[in-house]
Amino acid sequence: MSWVVVFLWGVFALTGCGAKKPYVQEFSQKTAQERQSIAVLPFANRSRYDQGGKIVHRLVLVELVQQCNLRVALEGDVFKIYRQMRLKPWDIPDVEQLRIIAVRLGVDTLIAGEVLEMDEKVTPSGVSPALSIQVRVYDGKSGLIQWSSLYRREGGDYQKMMHFGMVNTVSELGKKMVQEILGVWKEKGLLSCVDS
Repeated sequence: MSWVVVFLWGVFALTGCGAKKPYVQEFSQKTAQERQSIAVLPFANRSRYDQGGKIVHRLVLVELVQQCNLRVALEGDVFKIYRQMRLKPWDIPDVEQLRIIAVRLGVDTLIAGEVLEMDEKVTPSGVSPALSIQVRVYDGKSGLIQWSSLYRREGGDYQKMMHFGMVNTVSELGKKMVQEILGVWKEKGLLSCVDS
């Protein structure tokens, strides 16, 4: 009898507490294009974590290039247009501004977002990061939102057994979350990726 309890506990511990997926809300019937050109706009930081928006912004840029081999507008070009339009990096552009940014960058898709929560709590067992982000995808021609993802995770969500799989930094947690968000977008056919 006791070996059955040990076996069941082991199976539960190895599988984790269940898989969470990012919530995706579609606003239009957009299908993935053959070859997308994308600009990642600065992420607004609504958390108390210094530079939280910049961290997630760069993680999204890197993962888009690595996973999808898309043509991504350079970060410097995006910030240059923000300066020309007198937009602050934490501002969320309106529909007309989004259309102007897309035309000037020559892209058909814009990605923007917000860091709602970013925290690293020190506990007796180590550092426990928490991150909550919202990522929105806009059509460059119309400036209208196509879909949005809202996702919250903590470092302990990836723990397999004991401390194996535990995520200890917000950047590592952010990387995993962005990979999962892009994975769901690919599953739903919202993002087309070109094999390298």
